[in-house]
Amino acid sequence: MKTKAVLFDFDGVIANTMEYHVAAWTEAFAEHNVQIVPEDIFFQEGQMADFIGPNLAKMKGLNISKEEMDKIIKNKRATYKRITRARVYPQTSELVKELKNYPLKLAIVTGSILPNMVVVTGEEFLEQFDVIVTGDSVKRNKPFPDPFLAAAKKLSVQPDECVVIENAPLGIQAAKKAGMFCIAVQTTIKDKEILQQADVVFSDLSEIPMQIILEQIVL
Repeated sequence: MKTKAVLFDFDGVIANTMEYHVAAWTEAFAEHNVQIVPEDIFFQEGQMADFIGPNLAKMKGLNISKEEMDKIIKNKRATYKRITRARVYPQTSELVKELKNYPLKLAIVTGSILPNMVVVTGEEFLEQFDVIVTGDSVKRNKPFPDPFLAAAKKLSVQPDECVVIENAPLGIQAAKKAGMFCIAVQTTIKDKEILQQADVVFSDLSEIPMQIILEQIVL
């Protein structure tokens, strides 16, 4: 199958944001005296904060009112913007630049919200993408296929003409449910077995042969 569109996840694929998300959640929950480890966040990546916050509370055995949870989520988002020093991975910039040499459409499909992206990338980088689907633009986020299917529809391509680049289990599940070829990168989760639902797995974007992206083949 020839590829017509490449769909990137954002956190952990385009930019090294995940450590700052972990730090922001840790600070937001600080007064509740719970320990949040990176894996608590990594395995929920692809969902919005409105889902991750309550799920973290449940995981840690906390009984928190909606009003208090709304406050925690608001604090988390503000903290992230204040502390983040995340930047676009150099290998991502190089890959996007290379893909621009081909007749391909590019999209970002993420559970994040646009302000969290702009603070990291700036607007000029995002302008290279034909479509951006954020977590607040669909009713159901990853692991449901809805975000990827929405991107394909906006790009006027079929799902099986898309290649997805992901780094998290929920995103991989969503891509495969959407009927798309999925490449996983080990930028946050190093255990290859956890990412095995993807069609192929690489350490980072610089390792991906262009032939796989263009022709959806497993070398």
